Amino acid sequence: MGVAIGAAVVLAGAAAGTATAQPGEPAAKPPPRQPVTRFAAPPAKVVKSAEVTLVTGDRFRVDVADDGTQQASPLAVAGEKSSTFAQFTYNGDTYVIPANAAPYIGTTLDPRLFDVGYLVRAKLDDANAKTLPVTLKATAGKAAALPGTSVTSSSGGTVRAKVAKKNAGGLGKLLAKSWRTAAKGGTAPALSGVKQVAVAAPSGAPKPPAAPPLMQSASKAAVKGVRFHNLTVDSVDLDGKPGVMVGFVHNVDDAGLGSFGIDYPGGGRRAFSVAEGTYSIEASVFTGPADDLSSRAALVIEPEITVGKDTTVTLDARKAVQFKPNLAAAPKPDMPRIDFMSFIREDARGSQTGVPGNGLGSIIGFFNLRVGSASANGYPNLYVTPTRPVTKGRLHFLGATSLSTGTEEAIGPGPTYKLMFPSEGAISANQAPTLAASDLTTVKARLHDHPSDDASGGQAGYWATAYLPWTYTSVGFTERVPAGDRTDYLYSSAPDQVVWDWSLNPDRGQRLNDLRRTVKPGQVIEQTWNGAPLTPSITADYILTTGFSLSGSGGQDMSDPLAQVCAACRQDDLAALYLKGGGDTDPTHHYYYAPTGNRVRFYRNGELAYTSDLEYTAPNLGPTNLPMLPRAADYRLIWDSEDEMVPGAISTTDWTFRSAPGGAAAALPKTAFCGVDTSRGCSFVPLLFVTYDLALDESSRAKAGQAFDVGFRVSHQQYQAAPTGVTATVEVSYDDGDTWSKPVDATADAAGAFHAPITHPAYDQAHRWVSLRVTAHGPDGASVTQTNIHAYRLDG
Repeated sequence: MGVAIGAAVVLAGAAAGTATAQPGEPAAKPPPRQPVTRFAAPPAKVVKSAEVTLVTGDRFRVDVADDGTQQASPLAVAGEKSSTFAQFTYNGDTYVIPANAAPYIGTTLDPRLFDVGYLVRAKLDDANAKTLPVTLKATAGKAAALPGTSVTSSSGGTVRAKVAKKNAGGLGKLLAKSWRTAAKGGTAPALSGVKQVAVAAPSGAPKPPAAPPLMQSASKAAVKGVRFHNLTVDSVDLDGKPGVMVGFVHNVDDAGLGSFGIDYPGGGRRAFSVAEGTYSIEASVFTGPADDLSSRAALVIEPEITVGKDTTVTLDARKAVQFKPNLAAAPKPDMPRIDFMSFIREDARGSQTGVPGNGLGSIIGFFNLRVGSASANGYPNLYVTPTRPVTKGRLHFLGATSLSTGTEEAIGPGPTYKLMFPSEGAISANQAPTLAASDLTTVKARLHDHPSDDASGGQAGYWATAYLPWTYTSVGFTERVPAGDRTDYLYSSAPDQVVWDWSLNPDRGQRLNDLRRTVKPGQVIEQTWNGAPLTPSITADYILTTGFSLSGSGGQDMSDPLAQVCAACRQDDLAALYLKGGGDTDPTHHYYYAPTGNRVRFYRNGELAYTSDLEYTAPNLGPTNLPMLPRAADYRLIWDSEDEMVPGAISTTDWTFRSAPGGAAAALPKTAFCGVDTSRGCSFVPLLFVTYDLALDESSRAKAGQAFDVGFRVSHQQYQAAPTGVTATVEVSYDDGDTWSKPVDATADAAGAFHAPITHPAYDQAHRWVSLRVTAHGPDGASVTQTNIHAYRLDG
């Protein structure tokens, strides 16, 4: 069974959330239609890429931009299945934590082992080092017994050693085996006889940075004139015995007056000296230590405790109700399931504390607070206490359930169910609703493999992300699924509050995303994924991304997940482009991570004005600011794009257009903004986009020796009126673009789609690939020539 323990923690590699806000720092609330610094700043360019092997054997490509920011993308390991991982940023460094290491982060494993930014700076990337230097709290014998580990020195219980990267996968497997044993009720330690493993700085390298605080705690604020009292927190577990607590205690008038953590693996009765005021306590109460998987837990929340004198609060887990939604007519009994509860408690100033539904937040939730349930952690029952409505600050709660008709090992072609139960202000006593078929939204999809000579291993992942005003989550089933037709289901108890976003990790190539949308019960959504050669997407880029820094606030401001920036718009003498590739049969589909193989050239009145040849290639054609002339002029923009994960598939888009200052104002909705100065209007850059609609099979192949219809549409960017009076021609090549057929005029049908008939030759191993070139002209002088080498393959 594939388990995404966080925002596409797997396969999607999204950045993580955090456990606790910085004391006293309010969450940012971006006001609508005010200038956003992001748009005015020049885009960061990747200046260095390196491949890094972690101590667990997992491999990543790390792209470092000129501003120091980093992005990690997973790399395949020969003979191994794709690893699941969480990615987050802390103090400017990117961390990637594989799922098999997650249960031991901060205890046995120092999180800096997974700081890929530091590994690159310390020249411990694969190009510079074949081993990883580590220190271990262990005997030399126990250290040497670890897979791939050779001891270099030992003194006073500390061992210095090196882990051979080629054998590091053995350590990752050992961690996974230990966790599986523990999940089944055993008592396997992470690494027998080893208390801790940490990264060691090689000679001449900078020291490792400070470790990220995975469970932050803050001492009392030294506030002059504020009286302090003792706040004692005790607990009773589900069995009526003294409990073990892991969680948070913080002031809800101002978290800066007091914010504390009860750290994993937990403890009993605790006393805090706190400033007078109102406090919130959110803690999992265990029947034993939290690192004992036989312990049972309940999430107990006391959201408003008034402290005006010495106060004792008892967290009573016996008041908790079970969280376990179900279907009225389940397609099979005992369906594999993933359940997760996340929460954020905001103080009156907006500072946030809790467990977001994504990234590191969900790892903390699953393994530290036991508010997640899946096969990976032994399917514990989940419990939460109902609460009264809060009167200060905010309380956000989300229960999420994912059901599969597949098996523990594979999702298969059958449906999955993703169910969201958000609550605002209070937690309901009804945490086990039963849903009828009429409550669900149906999503019908056809998934295609990329064309290839090699057999496909299936789609690497297909899932939905839910955005709420305070968090996002992709917790659920995301493992490989076969190509072909499938049906899945969505549900939200607050349909107007949850925004959904579907993603596909195809069998080859980069992740594709859909338009974000709200859904309604009974609605049917139909999608086709990866069913055509990829071209530039018409979609306006989303302002809100899932990138997040641990040094910021604890949750994420998701208040406007539908906000976008115009794909290609002009203000004065600047054209701001936020273009992405990834358009397939649906022109709004777009890349999440973009391929690195890009080249851009921009001409003004026939003269070259910009080329990416002078710098590292941009991952997308955006954000890019193009210099326009202060008068009417003719422009040409050429974008070559190649995905290294899909060898031979090359897309070239050659645009020509005419533009002048003061063009007609772009009619954007309230959720879309211009990309230079978001407080002002702009005009559309008149680009034409080609989107193919081809009758290909699930393997993106067509029959050789038969007539074939090259179907396509010509569009403007999202929110711009459709072009009229367009003419188009089609050319075809069977030798990878060395020679092309004569242009064939395409005819438009009543729905505005174009068609051009061609006849495929008989199958020939040397000419099995079909390349397409579409040239379209608009009445305003704009044109586009869209060339796709290896557009699809012939089936002999």
